[in-house]
Amino acid sequence: MKIMRLGEKGKEQPAVMVPSGRYYSLLPLTPDVDGEFLASGGVDKVRHALEAGSLPELEGVAALRVGPPIARPGSVVG
Repeated sequence: MKIMRLGEKGKEQPAVMVPSGRYYSLLPLTPDVDGEFLASGGVDKVRHALEAGSLPELEGVAALRVGPPIARPGSVVG
């Protein structure tokens, strides 16, 4: 799975792409993909929600801009 943010600059919405190529909204889990979401077990939350089938599928993703994967990164470690 790939966690991402889709949409216009400054108006991105959190999403996840699964290996089948389908996209799902992460809005039921978080308003954005940020350090707080990731530090609070966000990846596991996404995995469990996908397994439960509780995330809405996104349509028309090809027309959306792929934004930075994480909102407001605190620091980058290389």
